[in-house]
Amino acid sequence: MNLPTKKIIKTIAVITQLILSQFFLSAENLQIVMPKIIYIGDTAEVRYIFHSDAEIFGKSFPLTENTSISLRTDFHFFKANESNFTVTNADIRRTGSEYTLTINIIPWKTGFCVIPPFNLASLVRFSLESEYGIETHSAIPFIVSLSPIEVKSLVQKTGNNSFMPQSGPLTLPGTTLFLVIIAIVSLILFSTLVFVILHLPGIARFIDNFTYLYSLKRNSRKTIKKILLLQKDSAKIPSDKDFAAELQHILRIFLNKRFSTDFSSVTSAKIPLLFTQIMGGSLSEKQEDCVNTLLEIFNRLDYIRFAENAHFLVTDKNDGTNERIGLTESAIRLIENFDSEEEE
Repeated sequence: MNLPTKKIIKTIAVITQLILSQFFLSAENLQIVMPKIIYIGDTAEVRYIFHSDAEIFGKSFPLTENTSISLRTDFHFFKANESNFTVTNADIRRTGSEYTLTINIIPWKTGFCVIPPFNLASLVRFSLESEYGIETHSAIPFIVSLSPIEVKSLVQKTGNNSFMPQSGPLTLPGTTLFLVIIAIVSLILFSTLVFVILHLPGIARFIDNFTYLYSLKRNSRKTIKKILLLQKDSAKIPSDKDFAAELQHILRIFLNKRFSTDFSSVTSAKIPLLFTQIMGGSLSEKQEDCVNTLLEIFNRLDYIRFAENAHFLVTDKNDGTNERIGLTESAIRLIENFDSEEEE
């Protein structure tokens, strides 16, 4: 055998050895993609199975016979490739020295979706620290290289490469009635808004009047409540002078709030003149009746308060009927007459 022939045989042996070594290396690292045919926008599962004695989980992570963790999809490598594909889920499982990396992706471009090599140890460390709060203290890189994934076009699948004609908007069944109700409610609200704008001064007056009447009613209710409580506690007030002073004090507070005028120091004799000034110089017949009733009550209370040895009259000692009850009831009727006159 001559020299050139020996060189050829030696070269063939080296090539064969390289091919066999590459075959066995590839047999250890297995990549499975599901489904087999992937179109743009579909979700594909990439499963990468490999064997390694490297401490991918780090030395401080407690390993078991079957260790599995979820991987973070917001890893900087995944975010940097979002224009080509989106990672929706990822996890890694370890069984002995065998690892299974599973990544779910959505490709956004047709042709071959290339996932560049990335550091799996860095992804695991980021997930453990972010998701589980475990610091792995591992700085040894472990690079994973995945094979490209073929992504087909929907146009090739459907065979339709023309634009669809225009069509009207579609509505779900039962939404027509809902849209009609919304339109009616919107029309009512719009009409109300227009009415409010056109009648704004009148509405403002109505609100002012309503607020004013409500404040009067509230003042009357509080005053009547105080008078009834005074009537109930009448037996606890042995002095007629004290009872008369308290009833007159309640009525003066009522007049102060109702007419926004200070009645605290006005004598009974000057009450008619003060009311005439408040009403603009003249009183109606009903107003005169209210003022006269008020004057009668105040005159009687003044007499009880300031006359020597003056007392309320007792009409029936057996059932306790006396002038105290009569005056409190007259005061309540007077307040009610003020309210009815104001409403008219």
